[in-house]
Amino acid sequence: MKNTNPHLTPLFGAPPSPLRTLAWAFLLSAAAILTLLLSTASSSFAGSATWKASPATGDWNTATNWTPTTVPNGASDTATFATSNITSVSLSANTEVNGIVFNSGASAFTITASPTFTLTISGVGPTNNSATSPNFVTVTDGAGNFGTIVFTNSAAANTVAGGPLITFTNNGATASGAAGGNISFRDTTTANRGIFINEGGTASNAQGGHTDFTDNSTAGNAEHHTLGGTNGGLGGWIAFGRSSSGGTAFVALFGNGYLDISGHNAPGMAIGNLRGNGAVFLGGNDLTVGTNNLSTTFSGVIQDGAGFTGGSITKVGTGKLPLTKASTYTGGTTIEAGTLLAKNKTGSGTGSGFVQINAGTFGGTGMIDGAVTVGTGSSSGAILLPGNNATPGTLTINSTLTFNSLSTYKCVLKRTTAKADKVVAVGVTINSGALFVFTDVGSGTLPPGTVFTVIDNTSANPIAGTFSNLPDNSTFTSNGNTYQASYEGGTGNDLTLTVVP
Repeated sequence: MKNTNPHLTPLFGAPPSPLRTLAWAFLLSAAAILTLLLSTASSSFAGSATWKASPATGDWNTATNWTPTTVPNGASDTATFATSNITSVSLSANTEVNGIVFNSGASAFTITASPTFTLTISGVGPTNNSATSPNFVTVTDGAGNFGTIVFTNSAAANTVAGGPLITFTNNGATASGAAGGNISFRDTTTANRGIFINEGGTASNAQGGHTDFTDNSTAGNAEHHTLGGTNGGLGGWIAFGRSSSGGTAFVALFGNGYLDISGHNAPGMAIGNLRGNGAVFLGGNDLTVGTNNLSTTFSGVIQDGAGFTGGSITKVGTGKLPLTKASTYTGGTTIEAGTLLAKNKTGSGTGSGFVQINAGTFGGTGMIDGAVTVGTGSSSGAILLPGNNATPGTLTINSTLTFNSLSTYKCVLKRTTAKADKVVAVGVTINSGALFVFTDVGSGTLPPGTVFTVIDNTSANPIAGTFSNLPDNSTFTSNGNTYQASYEGGTGNDLTLTVVP
């Protein structure tokens, strides 16, 4: 049927008409408007930019706060901060950047990942060229929402540029059962030299803020702190999973804050040092402590956890690590370097497993449940030293004690107090080549007949063997005092030193 209605004439393929011309003009105008809108959107919401000296608000995701008028929110974008009269900057949308740069002379900025929003840093990471210390914060709200900062690819949390360190704080939850703020490292990212603070929850069962490492990420040389909760809140925490590493990180745990490596791939991982009074959950893994060679004290509990058994501790590095509380981990303790001291007053300072001293020093005045072996039998450098170096004390081993060849028992006697180091053990074996090193400090001459028990063997059996440089009934002189050794002293099977004329 022939179309007789001129208003139904097709636009395409129809003869020219005023209606067709008008329609084309409308379409072209609409396309131009759409192109302009897309162009405007692109310039407003994607691209590197610098935070203004006088922005209208503190909202990261408002384009007019940046120069040029664009929000840094893309995998190749860099956000730059200089001097500004608004230094508290918050996300109002999920945001991704390649890097964040604080210029020389920049104000002291605080960048906040607001509740429900995530800041993803996927490239270089933050770089501080200023003389101030920038802060990044993940915050929570009363509804249980929390902010997140995620490092991906090979981003570093604190690119070294000569400025002060950057601080990252995860707020604890404020509502019962809610989660705290979170900073997550993935892929091959690193915490580098940042300072990380994981706050505790502030309401009953409110979770603490937490920092987690997964994939092949590393804690680098950063400082990691966990704080205890208040008002019944849970502590902040640090977790390592998969093949992540602790690098030479400084780890400090306080209150009911904790370190959790139970989800790490076996056999375990290393950290720079361990201090504070929080908790450590090993699972079935080994935690190596001491890679930064610092001396610290840990007064918390080390345990297996997460339904696993066999968690263990390895001490490395030149630093000293006193353990002042009883622990319950079951997989044993190995000393490879430095000094590990058991200074607990109850329980066992090293859990229920063995203590193996391959090199370095083990000692203290605490109590040990597992069997203690000093030395490998093939190399020197393994030392047992009860007490606290120049202050004599007693180390109690509720199991056997074995000195292998080339190992050393160091014994300190303080003449001014007439006290000497002593080790108590349930059965003692001294293999050929083991050495006894005696040091007396202080002044004065001890009266003849004074007896010092330096090995208290509580087993019914005699001590098996003697130190190579201290035969039974031998004498030696130190600082004007002469001592005679007996492996049948005390209750008949102890090693004693008696002052003789």
